[in-house]
Amino acid sequence: MERNMESLVQVKGLSVGFRVFEGLLRVLDGISLRIGQGERVGLVGETGCGKTTTVKSILKVLPQPPAVIFGGEVLFRGKDVLRMGRRAVHQLRRSSVAAIFQDPLQALNPVFTVGTQLSDIVRDWAAGTGKRLSKKEIFRRCVEALAQTGMPDPERIMTCYPIQLSGGMRQRVCIAEALVRPVELLLADEPTTNLDVTIQDQILRKLDELVEEKGMSILLITHSLGVVMDLTERVYIMYAGTIVEEGKTEELFTNPKHPYTQGLLKSIPKLTGEGISQGIPGRIPNYLHPPSGCRFHPRCEHVMPICTQQKPPLTESEGVACHLYRGDVR
Repeated sequence: MERNMESLVQVKGLSVGFRVFEGLLRVLDGISLRIGQGERVGLVGETGCGKTTTVKSILKVLPQPPAVIFGGEVLFRGKDVLRMGRRAVHQLRRSSVAAIFQDPLQALNPVFTVGTQLSDIVRDWAAGTGKRLSKKEIFRRCVEALAQTGMPDPERIMTCYPIQLSGGMRQRVCIAEALVRPVELLLADEPTTNLDVTIQDQILRKLDELVEEKGMSILLITHSLGVVMDLTERVYIMYAGTIVEEGKTEELFTNPKHPYTQGLLKSIPKLTGEGISQGIPGRIPNYLHPPSGCRFHPRCEHVMPICTQQKPPLTESEGVACHLYRGDVR
């Protein structure tokens, strides 16, 4: 199906750090990515590589301090979110962008019922659009959103406090909060972490339907390469705060170019009796003192002298940030 690839979101050269007791953690190192209108985009990388920091930067919810934004832009329909005032950012969140985070205990307020929290979101959205909704209509929308996540007995759940629910049920409430009003962009950060396999598939299929039915865009962050392969059209591979490879999902998985991407695919467990999966030697670098040049070079089997000196650019022609694919260093 052909889509309108007008850019909804563009992140350009975003660099973010965090001030801690030991010094400055340089987490995001000039990342750039884009999300088209109605497009499914995946963001994949090891734990701690900066995926959640990227999502929070798009939403402008990083607390400053300790966060420090050194440079870059986050453009939503051409307007820089990082330079928006409080009212503009609030309007963006209430009407255009929603997020699902992986920790429902932090996302839900323990002193309010599920119904109160969902109703407040609908009421705030309606106020932003100038609509007047009755209590009955608000209640109906909230129950429908819970039902869409596969929540059993959603009307009863409306009266419950988060502490009365299991981890998986709380996660479904967080997903319902994102679905309870129409938005243009859904930022899904490990949206099915606490759900069993059957519910995971149900939720992911529902998110996929939203893209088709409502033209919604999704940035899907997950550690499951199978989910990315199945549900996204393009994918960004992230390592230690940098985008190392980008491309159409099927092409990238069929012909990975960056040594890190190749290592990730080799790490997938094999179920065909061909032996155990291979890992990537080494570990993510210390952000207090990140490696010079390419941040992956301490773990790369193809490392060259230039890798320790210069950071490779993400070339549009090759879609990979690696000196191996630069003609002037071959």
